[in-house]
Amino acid sequence: MTDSSYWWSTLRALYGTSPVPDLNTCHFFYIHIDERGTSVTFGFETQQLPPHPKPEWSEQAYNTFCFWIEFTGVTNLRVSGIRAEKERTVRIIGGDTADGLQASVNSDTRSIAFAATSSRVSHTSVYLQGPV
Repeated sequence: MTDSSYWWSTLRALYGTSPVPDLNTCHFFYIHIDERGTSVTFGFETQQLPPHPKPEWSEQAYNTFCFWIEFTGVTNLRVSGIRAEKERTVRIIGGDTADGLQASVNSDTRSIAFAATSSRVSHTSVYLQGPV
């Protein structure tokens, strides 16, 4: 994971000097492979709330932060299995440079890996999870 990647800098703005959530500990709840183009989107949620929330979030109670990372210019897509597993490793290396980046999610029995030319946080949201 590098600071040169646009998705990382978007989260860095919300977290400031506090640690950005480790993708390996976030709930990895969403994968979308766009069959019309060359993009893959991952969805994550965490209860590690950003200390610098968006102003519109101040009007609601929440304990969970969600964010979606969209990768574009995807090539060399490899998928093995489709079920999400709790124990897995998320790696995003490189950045939005001429060399692009490499993304992968691996568990003991499932994996997805690809190269991409760019990445961005396409959406963020917060909500209240659990009993009220």
